[in-house]
Amino acid sequence: MSTPEIDKKCPYCGEMIKEEAVKCRYCGSWVQKQRASVLKAWTRSRRGAKVLGICAGLARQFNIDVVFVRFAFIVASFFFGLGIGLYLVLWFLMPREEDSPQDPTA
Repeated sequence: MSTPEIDKKCPYCGEMIKEEAVKCRYCGSWVQKQRASVLKAWTRSRRGAKVLGICAGLARQFNIDVVFVRFAFIVASFFFGLGIGLYLVLWFLMPREEDSPQDPTA
């Protein structure tokens, strides 16, 4: 016996989509606040930070080595200073990583 699929209605176009869908396949609208959680995950890392933690945070987010991210910023800096400008914009936009909560029993 198969499990019945549960559908919901897209609030923008009214088409029936799957309950777990975060984006409507008909109109392309986000039906859940998925984008905000993705942006919230971009934080400046305290661990492995050399200057402001931006490269370490981006490397953690994209699951790549931080050396590649730093190299990309250096290369981009040679093209009209784009790396420096992008670094400063990300410094302004990316929040600092939260401290892990301390265990009161420790």
